[in-house]
Amino acid sequence: MGAEMEFERPRAASGLPPELRKLPPREREIAEMVYRLEAATAKQVVEKLSDPLTNAAVRSMLNRLVRKGILTRWLMRRTFIYLPALTRTDSRRIALVEFAEDHFGGSIQRAAETMQQLLHEG
Repeated sequence: MGAEMEFERPRAASGLPPELRKLPPREREIAEMVYRLEAATAKQVVEKLSDPLTNAAVRSMLNRLVRKGILTRWLMRRTFIYLPALTRTDSRRIALVEFAEDHFGGSIQRAAETMQQLLHEG
């Protein structure tokens, strides 16, 4: 039969992406909320915040998180629904690039070769 495409859902409450830890506290709180809920409107976020913010301030932060690639959004009946954007694969890729930048001058190839050597030595 035809080849089926696998779809990796962005992670939910059980495994928040480590990239969220790098966000400023308010953005992190909002992003974590959307990841736990798996989808949310700005109004839902405002209602669940630990410290009140205006709807406009929340929408601004949600849109900033969309621009950063942390969230994505869909328009449904004139209301934006915000959704998690990062999958486990995305987080692994980001971590690998950061590791290569920190320890191998940005070369993923050199990082992979070093890991391969370490595997054969052990």
